[in-house]
Amino acid sequence: MSTLTKSWCQPAPTRGGFAELRPLDLELWGSRLSLDRKRAEENQTESLLEITRAIEARSRELGAAALVLTGSTARNRRTQVSDLDYHVIGETPDIEGLSSEIDLYSDEPDAFLSKLFKGDDFAHWTLRYGCILFDTGVLRRATAAAIEHDLWPDAERKLRQAKRSVEFAQKLATTGDYGAVLEFSRGALSLTARWWLISHDVFPLARDELAEQLVGTGQSELAKAVEGTIHRRPTAAEISSWLSDARELISV
Repeated sequence: MSTLTKSWCQPAPTRGGFAELRPLDLELWGSRLSLDRKRAEENQTESLLEITRAIEARSRELGAAALVLTGSTARNRRTQVSDLDYHVIGETPDIEGLSSEIDLYSDEPDAFLSKLFKGDDFAHWTLRYGCILFDTGVLRRATAAAIEHDLWPDAERKLRQAKRSVEFAQKLATTGDYGAVLEFSRGALSLTARWWLISHDVFPLARDELAEQLVGTGQSELAKAVEGTIHRRPTAAEISSWLSDARELISV
C-alpha cells in the first residue's frame, strides 16, 4: 500500500464557498477591482511591477477584455521557482523584451466561459484568486455564471493530466538529467496534489500552499513530496520514490 494514504478531512476553501467570487453588485465589483490592484502592487517588487505594467499596456492596446495576475504572485507566495503568471481575456500580447519568467495564458471571452463550464481549474482559479487588473465585464458575467450554476473544476480532467505528467516524469528520470527530472517531477506532483484536492472538494491554492492543504486532507507524504521539489534539491532516489507513490495514488 502506498504511503500516500487516501484518508482525508475537508479544510477551507471548500466547494460551495463562493465568498471569494463575490460580490456581483457593480459598485462592489468595482471595489474588488480596486482591492485586487492594490494586492497585486503589494505582492510585487518594483521590477516585477514594471513587467506587469508593460503586460497591461500591451493588453489594453490589443483591446483585451480583461487581464488577471494569477499564480503564486497573486497569493503572495512566490518561491525561487515561481513564474510571473497572467491570464489575458483577449488577444495574446507580445512579451518580447520582458523577463523570461513570464507565463502568459490567453482566452477569448467565449472560450473562457466554455472552460469554466468544462471544469478547467485554471479558469476557475483566475476568477476565485487572481488579482483582476482590469475587466470590461466579462469576468463579472463569468462569476455570475459560476455562482448560478455551482461550477467546480473537473477532477477527472485533472486526474488525466496528472497521470500523463507522472508517467512522463518517470520516463525522464531514467535519463539522468537531474535538472529536467526535478522540474517535471515538481509539475507532476503538483498536478497530483491538485487532483486530490479538487476530488475532495478543496480548491487548490498556489503551489507553495498545496502542502498545507494536503496535510489538512491527510496526505502528509504527498505534501512532503510537493514541498521537497519546491524548497530542496532532493536526491534522484527520493524523487523516484515520490513519483512511484504518486503513480499508485492516481491509479484509480
